[in-house]
Amino acid sequence: MARVLLLSTALVVLYVGVGAWGFVFTPDALGIPLVWPATGVGLVFVFLYGYRLLPAVAVGAGLIAILFTGDMAPPLERVVSVAATVAATALGAGLLRRWRFDPRLAHLRDLGVFLVAGGGVSSGLNAVVGAYGIAAGSEQAAFATTWWVCWAADLMGLALIAPLLFALMGGRFLLPPGHDYRVGGTLIIGIIATSVVVYLVPLSLAVALPLSYLAFPLIMFAALQCPVQITTGLIGLSGALALTATGLGYGPFAALGLEHSLLALNAQLGLLVITGLSLTAIRSEREAAESRARDHLESLARAGRINLMGQLSATLAHELNQPLCALTTYAQAGRRLLQRGEPEAAADALERLEDNARRASETVRQIRTFASREAPDRQSCSPAEWVRNAEALMRRELGQRGVALQVNVAPELPPVAVAPIQVEQVLVNLLRNAGEVLAGRPDARIRLSVYRRRQELVLQVSDNGPGIPPEHLSRLFEPFTSFKRGGMGIGLALCRSIVESHGGAFTARNGNAGGAEFRFTLPLEASHGHAQTDRSSGG
Repeated sequence: MARVLLLSTALVVLYVGVGAWGFVFTPDALGIPLVWPATGVGLVFVFLYGYRLLPAVAVGAGLIAILFTGDMAPPLERVVSVAATVAATALGAGLLRRWRFDPRLAHLRDLGVFLVAGGGVSSGLNAVVGAYGIAAGSEQAAFATTWWVCWAADLMGLALIAPLLFALMGGRFLLPPGHDYRVGGTLIIGIIATSVVVYLVPLSLAVALPLSYLAFPLIMFAALQCPVQITTGLIGLSGALALTATGLGYGPFAALGLEHSLLALNAQLGLLVITGLSLTAIRSEREAAESRARDHLESLARAGRINLMGQLSATLAHELNQPLCALTTYAQAGRRLLQRGEPEAAADALERLEDNARRASETVRQIRTFASREAPDRQSCSPAEWVRNAEALMRRELGQRGVALQVNVAPELPPVAVAPIQVEQVLVNLLRNAGEVLAGRPDARIRLSVYRRRQELVLQVSDNGPGIPPEHLSRLFEPFTSFKRGGMGIGLALCRSIVESHGGAFTARNGNAGGAEFRFTLPLEASHGHAQTDRSSGG
């Protein structure tokens, strides 16, 4: 109950406050404000917190009627106007809920629903009631003309204030973590400075009117780079400053007369609102699509790792069998040495037992991490670590195939921010593919080189095999295209996707001296990205 009372009080105060501000812009004796944000306030509160706030809407509308229109309408007409306002608010909020409107305005569909339900239905019905009352009480007011002015006022007020209230009251008062507050502050200063120049500095109409469009690039930048709270806040701030200055007789629009100037300004602000909210929705849709693509890539990557684990099962069994057998041997030896009364020798045996237990545990940990379902976190780590882990997984299998592995890692390489498991997966895929091609060939060799080239790290796997047939090069990275028996055709495509998701590039070619050469790059962190080339270890 206390929460409802608090929300109702806030609604009434805000409703009456913006209504009073709207009545500043009343151009003639008919009392029609040319901007009316109160409709947006009621719609947002009722949509977010339910129909239990409709009585507060009635109180706010009633206070507006008493304070500002008491002399222009009889009591019965004011009661009907308040009832119609409540009904229009309830209908608009109901349509938003029925059409599953997302108050984050994260999709173009949500923007369309907002404009239809709020601007079309709620504002339209309010305008009908207002225009009918004015036309009925004045011989000078035609219903059609009056309705148009009332609807434009409602629509502009709704468009300026409702998106901001949705962004702030939908549980998102705070900006997302990691956001640079300086960007938002700079944009706010830019909007205020632009408004001061356009509306307060005495400029000719030919200069001031084009300058009024300086708000557009600022709003567009905010929509593409900043959280929705900043974008909607800038739209509301820009509109409030422009309308207030024009209503007080300042700026390029004031020279047209209050009615024509505010209608012209409303048209410009309407375009600003549509531009800003559309770009915000497009950006949100793009980010959502990128997030889904990352999730899909990680699912494919995990499937690829599980497939690799199955293919490397013999190697993994050997890696576990050795320390487990050693555990038994050292445990038996330790028991015998204790029985003989040789504690120092027994302690040495127990120490070796502990080392092998740790080795087995580390092997199991690596297997679990490699096959983990969780999306790997990116962390800053040494390239030598990924290479060492990939080499440990592949050296035994390559040895069984009669393939020599030569690893050259340039010294003093800087750490790189990556998901280590994914980079290891790429290396294991490349080493295994090369090993399969070279199996049974005399003097088979694979060279894994890691070096720095300017602002990127280069990892290269080359071999002395037959190379890649020229007709296969153009289709090498196409998904589900395999040129080896039993292949699924996702290995290299997945490798390239992983590398590109890290901001790198993946290429394949035939080496100058024969054999295949696969190379991928990873961007270095900014603090390590000064121009430098180290080619002592790679081609």
